Amino acid sequence: MFSGKLPRPLRHGRVKVRTTAEQAEAKRKEREKKLKIYNETTNRIHEKRKNGDMDKESLSLSEQVLSANPDYLTLWNFRREIFLHMKEENSADALQEICQRELSFLTNCLQVNPKSYCVWHHRQWIMEFMPQPSWKEELRLCNLFLSYDARNFHCWDYRRYTVNKANISPVDEFNFSTEKIRENFSNYSSWHYRSKLLPLIHPCQSGDMERVEEEALMKEFDLAQNAFFTDPYDQSAWFYHRWLLGRARPLMDMSCLYVRCDETSKTVTVIVQFSQSLQVHKEEPLVIVNEEEVVGEWSNCFQNNHPSTVWIFRYNQTVLTDCAERAFKVKLLNEKLERFVVLQKGESEASTTANESHLFRAELTAVHSSVLQQELDSCRLLLQEEPDNKWTMLTMVLLMRALDPLVYEQETDFYLEKLVEVDGFRKGYYKDLRRKFKLENVIERHRKTKEDGDRTIDLSNMDLTFLSHMDRLVLMNEVNMSNNQLSSLDGCNFLQCVKFLNVSKNSLCRITKKNSPLRLGYLEELSLADNNISNLESLKSLRYCTLLRKLDMRGNPCCGASSYRQEVKSILASLQELDGAQI
Repeated sequence: MFSGKLPRPLRHGRVKVRTTAEQAEAKRKEREKKLKIYNETTNRIHEKRKNGDMDKESLSLSEQVLSANPDYLTLWNFRREIFLHMKEENSADALQEICQRELSFLTNCLQVNPKSYCVWHHRQWIMEFMPQPSWKEELRLCNLFLSYDARNFHCWDYRRYTVNKANISPVDEFNFSTEKIRENFSNYSSWHYRSKLLPLIHPCQSGDMERVEEEALMKEFDLAQNAFFTDPYDQSAWFYHRWLLGRARPLMDMSCLYVRCDETSKTVTVIVQFSQSLQVHKEEPLVIVNEEEVVGEWSNCFQNNHPSTVWIFRYNQTVLTDCAERAFKVKLLNEKLERFVVLQKGESEASTTANESHLFRAELTAVHSSVLQQELDSCRLLLQEEPDNKWTMLTMVLLMRALDPLVYEQETDFYLEKLVEVDGFRKGYYKDLRRKFKLENVIERHRKTKEDGDRTIDLSNMDLTFLSHMDRLVLMNEVNMSNNQLSSLDGCNFLQCVKFLNVSKNSLCRITKKNSPLRLGYLEELSLADNNISNLESLKSLRYCTLLRKLDMRGNPCCGASSYRQEVKSILASLQELDGAQI
């Protein structure tokens, strides 16, 4: 006979559920239990490694830990040590079976973390270690994991390695990348892979490895356009499109050769500007005067060993005044280049420059202007549909810079201003780009419109925060950089011929970096007025400007010191005039 109450868990028809606090406590205890086992197992593994126990138990224990945490690099290293030990004790067939089991284990680890550096690296090591690796099987594994995540760049890296081992042709891989892109236009890894394969399959007849045969290039433009017309806000196709337009480096050339003879010191200075940065060695380039090689020293503008576009060669000559005209020739043997200039009798300097059609082609130089114009028209069409698309506007800016910076100057400026509005997170980048382009335009315009002998350039009121392309001004005698926002003059060492330099009304707290003084051997007059220089120690950056006679420091905080003029004179002993008055 039933006489009591219902059991409590089933009362009112419901099973009792643990409270949140009870659940949290249960989970905490479970985690503590797992952590205890994990730590005990790890400690045991380290002890076995310390004792040199290269046995199956060590493999089993490390498997337990790595199954939960595949990124434990030390344990993978231990496993490799065990395999190397096993190699001495097992036949090739037994070793093959051991490696096959390891590959299966690694596949399980990749299921836990498909983007584990450690696992992919260990898999590569095992494939190199095992007696009979199956690279086709590895390709199938790559295809599987790329089907899970087509943008797994770890898997893409491993695939490139596997393709090389399996001797898969670039054409087959190119077709594979096409399939992946058609599946998903946002597959940046496929676009990047394509950029590596395209020059191999369709090299340009000129032999330039940076360029691609034009017919193939046009097909790629169509593919990229199809992608960004489908999804204009995905960046992958835009980056590939920018690569297609070409980032070929300019051909190595001597853009400028300048020679100066100093009768006082009996020193001859030869300055060479190259189109690319390079490292000059003692033996090369050769300097030849009247068909005879002369001995001297090469250095860059900063007196260090870093590659540079401007290099200076100096040598001593006892008699200069009575010499007839001299033909100077500089030969860069490894590049098969040479340039020469004639110094007439009675002249102290001479120079020659390359006849460059365009100084600044942005980075887009590898295709014909008709192609660039066609791409610009396509971008204009897309912008009508998507008026605030930043990728379209930025690509248009680069295309216009490549076609003709001066013709498109106002339109470029307009789109850069609009980019600041629509992409506020990157407004600093667009502002810097605008300043850089403005500087390039001034230098380009000066080159095209200057009269013979005009070695003065005005870079004032340009909102400059940094200096670029100063190597293009290596021949300038007078440079005005006033009314900008420069915080240092670190790039000014390229101004090797400058005599008058105006950097007033900027944001200078120092002149240059501590260990990078100005080395302007012909500088006579410098204006640093109305800046923020508070420490006169900064003037030590000018100690190598040995011809500096006039310095203007008015409007700087350091001018208020009682011993200001005496301290300046002690730092710059050759100075004759300070702030408009004799010192």
